[in-house]
Amino acid sequence: MNTVGILIIGNEILDGVILDTNSQWIIQQLKPLNYTVAESITVRDDTAEIALAINRMHQDHINMVITTGGLGPTYDDMTLRGVAEAFNLPMELNPTAYSIVERQYRHYYERGVVDTPEITDARRKMAVFPQGATPLDNRAGGAPGVLLDKGDISIVSLPGVPSELKWIFENQLKPILKEKMQGHYYEKLIHLNLRDESTLAPLIDEAMKTDSGVYIKSMVKPYGEAGIRLWISAHGEDPEEIMQRVDKIAELLTELTRDQVYTD
Repeated sequence: MNTVGILIIGNEILDGVILDTNSQWIIQQLKPLNYTVAESITVRDDTAEIALAINRMHQDHINMVITTGGLGPTYDDMTLRGVAEAFNLPMELNPTAYSIVERQYRHYYERGVVDTPEITDARRKMAVFPQGATPLDNRAGGAPGVLLDKGDISIVSLPGVPSELKWIFENQLKPILKEKMQGHYYEKLIHLNLRDESTLAPLIDEAMKTDSGVYIKSMVKPYGEAGIRLWISAHGEDPEEIMQRVDKIAELLTELTRDQVYTD
């Protein structure tokens, strides 16, 4: 199975200034590609903490860590130094990344967004990578994304600005993920007009005995409000086969509850 860890970096997240929506979006993109997020960690803008979190995920046999935030030009943007520290790598100017930064600031200057296209020390900082890393183009902002393959783990570093993160993911990272993709994933949400999750629990147990490889998770509303959502999902090699298995469980639970069920 392709396992992913998400590392959210930024004081602004832990201090409650900004709500993290990036990780939820990333998870929704990973699921159809059969990548499972095994864990998520949020740390402050601290090089040692970033390195520690990456090493922990590596020890947990995570195949890929996706970091968000901390790629910008200011002093507290230290994600890449943390990645370098995790693998004892030196930092060096990446020529391809430098050309991306140059292109983007020239483009912003021509549009009147910035006052000068000059590559200042702060802008140059965004092209200084851990040794051996590869840039991921960014046409929605100034900082390139970064891919570092190190043995049995890949580290992908994305900007924290949602529009930049999404552009890099869709246009640069997704093709790479598809190449590494193993197997398939299918999920289905059904809604049951029930009020009490405890009456559903034995029915879920019964359904899972018919196929232990299908995952069933109930998501209830507060007591007294009608409606329980069931999330049914499975991983497998044959997309048609896992779809049939999930649909079969959905039909079985529909029959067992004898209530009107409708799908998203």
